[in-house]
Amino acid sequence: MASRSPHKNPNIRSSRKPGKVVERKFALCYVRMSYTLNASEADSPERQEANCRAFCERKGWLPAFYYDVDKHKSGTQEKNRPGWLALKQRMDDPDVVAIVSNDLARLHRKGWRVGQLIDWVEEHGIYLALAAPGRELDFSDPRDRLTATFIAMLDEYYAADIGTRVKDSIVYRKSKGVTVGRPPFGTIRNADGYLIPSPYGAWRLPNGDFVSGTADDAPPDPGAAWKGYYECAKTVLEKYTLGQQGTDGLAYAMTDEGWAFRNSLGYPRRFTGDDIRRITSNWREYAGMVGQGRAKDKNASLIQDASGVLYDTGRAVFDLELLHQVAEMQTQRSITTRPFGKKREAHFCALTGLLHCAHCEHTAAEKRDPTLRSRISGTKKNEIFLYRHASSHRCTCKARSVPMAVIETDFVRLLGLLSLDKTLFPSMLELSLALNGPVSGQSAEALAQEKADAIDRGKRKIEAARYLYEDGDLTRDEYLRRKEQNEAEMAHWEARTSETEQAAKALLMCVEALDKITKLWDYAEPEDRQGLARLLFESISYDLGKQQITDFRLKPWADEYLVLREALYDEDERKNHGGTNGNAGGAMSENGSENGKQKAILTNENGLERSTEPMTATSLRDEAICAPIGVRTPILLHARTGNDLVFRCALLWTTLA
Repeated sequence: MASRSPHKNPNIRSSRKPGKVVERKFALCYVRMSYTLNASEADSPERQEANCRAFCERKGWLPAFYYDVDKHKSGTQEKNRPGWLALKQRMDDPDVVAIVSNDLARLHRKGWRVGQLIDWVEEHGIYLALAAPGRELDFSDPRDRLTATFIAMLDEYYAADIGTRVKDSIVYRKSKGVTVGRPPFGTIRNADGYLIPSPYGAWRLPNGDFVSGTADDAPPDPGAAWKGYYECAKTVLEKYTLGQQGTDGLAYAMTDEGWAFRNSLGYPRRFTGDDIRRITSNWREYAGMVGQGRAKDKNASLIQDASGVLYDTGRAVFDLELLHQVAEMQTQRSITTRPFGKKREAHFCALTGLLHCAHCEHTAAEKRDPTLRSRISGTKKNEIFLYRHASSHRCTCKARSVPMAVIETDFVRLLGLLSLDKTLFPSMLELSLALNGPVSGQSAEALAQEKADAIDRGKRKIEAARYLYEDGDLTRDEYLRRKEQNEAEMAHWEARTSETEQAAKALLMCVEALDKITKLWDYAEPEDRQGLARLLFESISYDLGKQQITDFRLKPWADEYLVLREALYDEDERKNHGGTNGNAGGAMSENGSENGKQKAILTNENGLERSTEPMTATSLRDEAICAPIGVRTPILLHARTGNDLVFRCALLWTTLA
């Protein structure tokens, strides 16, 4: 049951490195949850996984599973299936032997996509396997490929037919006054499909966390307070009619009072401004009416007499007078205008997408909840460009924004500390070889000689085996086995040298990337600066209160450079221990320059502070790595790798000119 090239060994594949052979042993198994008509089909993911796992065991493959089981994931598209997109990224890897699925419909419900996949696996010489019993197909056989095409056409028709039936059902339900989709917050549907008050809610614990449940449940803690979702929605509507707070302010007020919003998975969480908008925009549904069209198209400022559509349906879950006041307030507060003057152009912020709030990072780590992390993005206020904390997250830090120039100056200072003078690159490469190779403490010359001898020995063994085969002393199978074994050993020795050279290239790429970023930063456009920063960094944690970088994470390919850079600092520290200023707790150091002008840099143990005068990227870099050795001030930074391994605090030094 395979689709592969007949001239390729399905179990051996050459890697991207020349001469190196990688065994194919991983099977990419895909599990997708389709639309379930009844509860009996809810075990579909477990059944698919069991079939795929049993199939891989029979074949001797190692399964690697990719899932799309969070609610319904349609097989007619790809963009809505993150698991499948992740599997596609892995398909080109040299250790992949097969793609395994329970049946063709799990992979795609489009005939042309199935055909495209079959052609791809045949071109790359890997298996395409179906694990469900009775679904075995050999995709290299034209008859089975025709069968697969026919099955894919039926699957595509089935998906289109289901879509037509669902749309017809929606039209019918709306004609009876029954809403469709997820019920508005604070409500559930009864047996007839109409909205009624929800009995569910959340228990607020003394530590501020929430536990979902009902009012009839036993409190999870003696000090827990009950907060029902229906009462919560009513409170939001009542506060909204007062017109005293915006959506974000109202969200903060609801959180402070202990209320919780229910997310799409049914779990309680803190309020955001969008949650307030969702509740207040559902006043039609709360009145028992059925909305037509998309909710985002119902702009109250563009609808004449928006509240005039309200009438007593007999199914309202809130008082009609309250809902009428909400509709009137929404009409008053909805404005659609074009800004006066010329249209403002978008401004690229260099560190947008990289910056995170250090306080929120600490809170997220404490509570083990990554949703509490908060980004710091760019904005413009009173003609001043700022980096601002996300308004949807309540943070313990009082400062909410910092001028853009302040953060970017600190970022450039960080680049200077990480940069390496190219004259020191041989020392870094020597340190890399000392940590990672060569084997058994051999010198480079000894390793090169041993490699040459091993390759010559392999060639002689192959030639000797060929002579024995020609003389009839070896069978062809034994000759091919010996030839393959010796070629693999030769490739191993060739790869030793290429891996060392590859390590040198990777380190040189890091050095050049840092040097390029630092040199171009002062002259690059904001959009180019953004690309330069994302070239090397995964994320940066920034303390808006102290205005300093507290943590950063480089790209995974730069992890080794970070370790070696730290080791070079440690070595330099040992050599210059006598001339080091040991005050790391926040000192100011001064040293006169040639022209008598003095400069001072403030530092402390938590991160980077700004220079007392503006500096360019080039000057900061030169100050950090190129100036003569003078008074040095240690700066502590927590450097985190892409693999989420925390190295000890790197002792970075700034050199004052």
